[in-house]
Amino acid sequence: MEKINSQLGKDRNFLYFTVPVVILMAICSAIGIWQQNLYFRETTDWLAQCVGQDISNLFFVAPILLLSALYATRGNKVAKIIWIGAMITNIYSYVIYCFAVHFNYLFLVYCIILGLSNFSVIYFFVNYLKEDFKSWFTEKVPTKTIGIFLIFISIMFVFLWLSGDLPAVLENNVPENIIETGLITNTVHVLDYTFYLPLIFIAGFMLIKKKNLGYLLAPMMIIFAIITNINIISLMVVAKYKNVPSDTGLIIGFGIFTVIYCLFLWSMLRKLKKQTKNKI
Repeated sequence: MEKINSQLGKDRNFLYFTVPVVILMAICSAIGIWQQNLYFRETTDWLAQCVGQDISNLFFVAPILLLSALYATRGNKVAKIIWIGAMITNIYSYVIYCFAVHFNYLFLVYCIILGLSNFSVIYFFVNYLKEDFKSWFTEKVPTKTIGIFLIFISIMFVFLWLSGDLPAVLENNVPENIIETGLITNTVHVLDYTFYLPLIFIAGFMLIKKKNLGYLLAPMMIIFAIITNINIISLMVVAKYKNVPSDTGLIIGFGIFTVIYCLFLWSMLRKLKKQTKNKI
């Protein structure tokens, strides 16, 4: 790996990790979109969701990863925050591809993308964990407002998922959403319960307390939420196109939430201090 230029904050390792991920994502997504028999073992509902995710990956996530990596190599702080947010979202997506999509000829490629994304995030935190993220921002960051919002979101989704899962657990039944997708369990709920929703809560709490890491985790998790919402909107639109029951109101709702997330992200990133050549 290339040594980080501490004088200018330049780090070409962002590109070294990202380029192969983006290339492989583009190949997988293009095949999934234009050769949908790849998903012939999936139910109609889950096939629509897979194709919707492929569309979002190809036309939204991959460009964000590549552009943010390009600017991050030059030491741009906003780009570094966007990149780490997009990369942890990529881990979320490819855990689902690896564990919730029936085995197909792209399985090993999914594993490579997931592995590279994992090690990209590990690399970032190993090399930047001692960075003074708080010093990146002015004192005018609305830490309490953003922090409370993140905590509210994490709790809201925990109760939303529990509203379907808890009754099924108590009655020893299988939730309807799992029956529709033909899966063994709901991988999205597993990821949310065990990692992503707790991390959103922690990010909000740490930002309220003005802890250094909170200034990285909060915008990172907002970016995760924005990209995830775009993914959900994409797969719901594809589901409607394929005549799979899909609530238009939910699409509108996720669209509104995406705008709200963007406003909170903007309210934080606009408080970034102007970069100088002698700081990371």
